Amino acid sequence: MLNPMYSRHAAEYATAIRDNSYNAYYERPSLCALLPELQGKRVIDLGCGPGEYVAYLASRGATVTAVDSSAEMISLVQQKPGKTINAYVQDLAQGVPDEADQSFDLAVSPLMIHYLADLTPLFRDVKRILKPAGLFVFSTHHPFVDYQFSPSGNYFLTEKIVDEWDTIGSPVRVEYYRRSLSTLMQALTDAGLCVVEMSEGKPDEQMQQSDPESYHKLSTAPGFLFLKCRVM
Repeated sequence: MLNPMYSRHAAEYATAIRDNSYNAYYERPSLCALLPELQGKRVIDLGCGPGEYVAYLASRGATVTAVDSSAEMISLVQQKPGKTINAYVQDLAQGVPDEADQSFDLAVSPLMIHYLADLTPLFRDVKRILKPAGLFVFSTHHPFVDYQFSPSGNYFLTEKIVDEWDTIGSPVRVEYYRRSLSTLMQALTDAGLCVVEMSEGKPDEQMQQSDPESYHKLSTAPGFLFLKCRVM
């Protein structure tokens, strides 16, 4: 079932992440630091949400395809001014079956894969649709951080986590999956993808003024994991 924050509360979520601490001043700058030159590149945004990355990628000369499981999020992307974006609804748990082989230079997926119980269909399709020198850059929950929410206490299990987040200013129930770092790496390897760069993120200096508590926390302990992968 789609998390309600990305369906019923899509508009509120879009407003909240525009300039909040974890998305605007930690996740986005950390992931963008791993991106290659974008001018003239074909890019697919897997789990595009309300389109913050879509706007960034397009503004730097990329031709962007935006995909999300939420029809409400896709509607928000389609309302954005500027260049026409190819945006459509797709259950990413099933991959992206409508995309052609070797058709993209870059795939990005910001904070989405932890909503998938099985990474195999998406990762295999990412490998399939990337050109031979293509890159896959994504962020996800840090496995060591998520371990504290493990219902079993077994780090090596893949488990569904049910939680409440106040991203939009009021508690909303969310469901996602925690998995070990080795499980994540094996899924990439099995799909034919090789990690070429890894980061645990760095908060932007602006956060030091706007949210010093979060800045200190993210400067001394990781929150998310950022990976750049290449087709093997």
